Amino acid sequence: MHHLLICFSAFMLFVGCTPKQEVYIKSKHENPKEIQHTQQKLAKPVKKPTLSPYEKLSNVQKEFYQILKEDKYASICAHKRLSVQLLNLNANPMQQEILFEEMLVRYAHNLANGCIDLKAMKKQIKKNRAKEIKSIFHHYDQKVNENRLLEQFKSNQYSMKEILQPYIPNHPEFLSMIKKLNDTTLDAQQRYVLRLNIERFKLLKSHKTQNFIQLNIPTYRFEFFEQGSKTVSFGTVVGDFKDQTPILSSTLKYFIVNPTWNIPDSIAKKTIIPRMLKDKNYLKKKHIEIHKTYDLNSVRYAQQDINWHKYLKKNVRYIPYKFIQLPYSSNGLGRVKFIFPNDYAVYMHDTIGSWRFKIDKQKIRAVSHGCVRLEHPLALIKHISTHYTKRSYASVRKDYDSHKLKTISLSKPLVVHLTYFSVSLDKENKLNFHKDLYGYDTMQKLNFSF
Repeated sequence: MHHLLICFSAFMLFVGCTPKQEVYIKSKHENPKEIQHTQQKLAKPVKKPTLSPYEKLSNVQKEFYQILKEDKYASICAHKRLSVQLLNLNANPMQQEILFEEMLVRYAHNLANGCIDLKAMKKQIKKNRAKEIKSIFHHYDQKVNENRLLEQFKSNQYSMKEILQPYIPNHPEFLSMIKKLNDTTLDAQQRYVLRLNIERFKLLKSHKTQNFIQLNIPTYRFEFFEQGSKTVSFGTVVGDFKDQTPILSSTLKYFIVNPTWNIPDSIAKKTIIPRMLKDKNYLKKKHIEIHKTYDLNSVRYAQQDINWHKYLKKNVRYIPYKFIQLPYSSNGLGRVKFIFPNDYAVYMHDTIGSWRFKIDKQKIRAVSHGCVRLEHPLALIKHISTHYTKRSYASVRKDYDSHKLKTISLSKPLVVHLTYFSVSLDKENKLNFHKDLYGYDTMQKLNFSF
C-alpha cells in the first residue's frame, strides 16, 4: 500500500510540473497523419497583426494628421514641405513626435495671424500716403501660447478643435470660404484672390462674441451678424479712393440722435470756405456756426471777423477755427451717428443723399471722406435700442422726434469690423467677386507659393 501511494504521488508531481499545453484527444476514426498536422497547428504561436504607422498614432495625432491632409483651416501656407514629411509617416517614433509638435506650432501661428506678406503691404501703403492716398489696413497680431498648445496636444485629453479653437477666426463665413477653394470652375486668378480673402479673416481682431457688425468696403454693405447668422443687412456709402475708409476693428459704444457735424479742416478748406465766400448767407442756410473749438460753448465768430483767403493756400492744412453744423433736417450727418472709437474719427451715420443706395457703382457709392453712410439708420436704431441698450425703442424714438441732440449708450459690447472682402458669399452660398476699390488685392501678396 505504501508503495502504491509513492507511485501515485510521483505521478501527480510529474503532471503538476508539465508546461501547460493544448490537449488533443485521439479518436479511433482519425488518420495518424491528420492527427500530426492538427497537433503541429495547435503548437504554432498565433501572430499579432502588424499595425500601420497611422494606426500607431495617438487619437489627437490622428486628428491633426487629417487636418493637415485636407488643410482644413488653410494654414499650412509656407510649411508644405514639413507637412508632407509628417504625412509620409516615415520617421522613427521620436522624430515623428518632434515633427508633429513643430508643425502644430507653425500651423497655429499661421491660423492666428495669417499668411499675407505684411511687410510688402506696409511698403505699398507708405507709397500711397506719399501720394496723399489714405490707405489704412490694420491687422491684429494674436499671441500663440505655445506651451499650452503643446501641453494639451501631448496630454491626448483634448480634441484638435479644442486645442486650435483660440486661433480659429470666429467669423461664420471662414470655413465656408475655405471649402470654395475646391470649386473647379475658378480660374487661377480667382483662386488666388479667394485665398487672399481667406487670409483676411485671420487679420481681424479676435473676439469671443458671435454678435458683430461688419462694414465691408468692396460690397458697400452693412451686415449685422448675431449667433452666426445675418439679422440685418443694407447698403452703405464708403470712402473714395483718396479718402479711404480705414480697415479696422473697434466696439460700438453709443449713438447720437440729432447730432451736430464737426466739419473736418480738409472739408472746410475744400468746400465750406469757398462756398461761404461766394454766398454770404451760405452758413446761415446750412445752419453752420464758427467756433474756436468743436465745442458749441467755445468762443463763436462771425464770418467777417476772419481773413479766410490765407487758409485756402495750398500749403496751409490747419485752420484754427472750427465749423460746426447744428442739428436740422439737412445736416450732413442726417439724424443719427454711431460712434466706435478709433484714431481716424470715422463713424457710421445717416445721410441726406439716400438716392445713392439705388445705384451700385463706385462713383456713386465710394464718395465719402472716410465715414460710412447708412441706407437704413432708423432700422438700426430700432434694433440696437431693443437688443443692446437699457432703453426702449419708444423712448429713443421720442428723443429722435424731438430734434434735440441726445446720446444713447449701449449696455453691452458690440464689435464693429470695417473689412475688405472682395469675395463674398450670396444667399445661395455662391461666390461673388467684387471690384478691388482700394487696390488691396494687388497690394497684398501671399507669403507662400499658391
